[in-house]
Amino acid sequence: MTQDPKSAQESGGIADPGGPLGAGALSALVEAGLEAAVGALDRQTDFRRSPQGAADVSVILKGRVDGAARTALGAVFEAWPAVASARLSKNRLTLRFTDATLERVADGLALHRRDPLRLAGTASGRRIVVDYLDPNANKALHVGHLRNIALGGALAALWRARGAEVVCQSVVCDIGRNIAEALAGVSAAGGLSALKGSGPVDRIVGRLYGDIAGAVVTEEGGADADAPIARELILHGDAADATLAAWRAGDPATLALWRDMIDLVLRDQAATLVRLGQRHDIFLRESDAVGPALALADRLIDVGLARREDDGVVILETGRDDYPRCPLTRSDGFATEHLRALVLWLEAAAAGPLPDRLLHVMGEEWLTSTEIRIDALTALGAGPFFERYRMLPHQLVRLDGSTMKSSTGNTLLIDDLLDALATALPAALAALPEEAHGQAVAAVALTPFLIAEAGVALEIDLATLTDPACNPGFDLAALALAPSAGPAAPLGAAPLGDAGRFALLQGERLRRVLIQACERDDPVAPARFLARLAQARRDGDIGPEADAVLQPQVRAAMIACGLLPGVEA
Repeated sequence: MTQDPKSAQESGGIADPGGPLGAGALSALVEAGLEAAVGALDRQTDFRRSPQGAADVSVILKGRVDGAARTALGAVFEAWPAVASARLSKNRLTLRFTDATLERVADGLALHRRDPLRLAGTASGRRIVVDYLDPNANKALHVGHLRNIALGGALAALWRARGAEVVCQSVVCDIGRNIAEALAGVSAAGGLSALKGSGPVDRIVGRLYGDIAGAVVTEEGGADADAPIARELILHGDAADATLAAWRAGDPATLALWRDMIDLVLRDQAATLVRLGQRHDIFLRESDAVGPALALADRLIDVGLARREDDGVVILETGRDDYPRCPLTRSDGFATEHLRALVLWLEAAAAGPLPDRLLHVMGEEWLTSTEIRIDALTALGAGPFFERYRMLPHQLVRLDGSTMKSSTGNTLLIDDLLDALATALPAALAALPEEAHGQAVAAVALTPFLIAEAGVALEIDLATLTDPACNPGFDLAALALAPSAGPAAPLGAAPLGDAGRFALLQGERLRRVLIQACERDDPVAPARFLARLAQARRDGDIGPEADAVLQPQVRAAMIACGLLPGVEA
């Protein structure tokens, strides 16, 4: 490729070094020109087709652009050899690059095949902890968990792609009323021998849990924030309560069966997560919090944050109208999940060097109690830790119009969804080698849960999830993994058409979208961006001749979003 000798010179405030332009480099040069012309004036810069005609860059200037600024904009960009045309209409600047500039971008991408978006190193030295999933160890993982997994996995992958040290953490509920119900069901079915039947243990335990839990009706009318722990607030005097009492008393047979059941369920849950490319580095078990729980309750009473009522229940006085009395223990002294969480998070706050950021993905039903927990732990001296802590709540998932409850059997298991998707893959994806086939299935499964607005309940059904016309994950997987229908090397032989130019410049937008997603804790935005690109490819707005240009960028972005698990960039 020949280089314009003027391109290596400073032109009107743009110091263009010449040579290949990797992802983000062209954006940086455009921003340098804008800075020279209009300073810090607020603006939105996008590499996309302009509604005013063929253009590669559309800049919306959000402020007064007077005569001097307009003159400066023209002088800067008209003097830059990389620009074929520059036009300012009202507050919109549109730029068209020369074919030689697009060749430089292509050359830059070719230089960074393992990291075409040049994300590596943009967050080096930062330590990020992402807490997500937080499962109950009494059942198989269902698609209600998949929204949490998609969001948490995407955040972890985004920071990892940028070179940060990422630690994935999960709090495991391995004791409590729900676990005692599962344990009672297993005991009634014959103990450990009942877990050696056909099928994964997590499914067997979930079914036996449902046999016990489904027969128990919890009282209605409590505070909304009590809903996540309502089952364990009431003593029923049944087999589950007797099992929990035996566990607390240290009964050897109960403890042995409990350990076996929990280990086997967590093993099977881990196998499900492997299919999605998910891994966790730290597991915090609620059973470890039971011992220190009562001492922490006494401490909260001593400092005036909690009180013990006549029936023995310890109540955290929150000072909130929406949840003034947060129960920390039952009348028998057993710690609720609220108190167990207080213990685990207080220990985490004192465990070592503070992370640069701690992201906690959770169902919105836990938001109020988590805010209360933070207030209490901050009052106990953990404030510096929670200055780095950010909650990312999401709404629930509704299957066929209703919420999923394992106790009633109204669930769609993640493994069942993955199996169904594997049979629904179109021919081009179904023919992929085994590893890529599994990656395609994971991408199709995760995409609809990641692109949904987190603050809105997600309505799903199996027919829609397995329909290529309804699930954009099919298009994304095809764009990233299916053999390209376009030429192997479309660049250089002839000037790129509009579709090729558009595809090539998506790396400029993708890089910024991905970095902003990290800084804003918003993994939904890049997933939606990718889904729109895949839709444009499917609709023919981007022709197959652009696949060889677009595919490496989309593939790298999907890896960065956790949508292509287990793939190296």
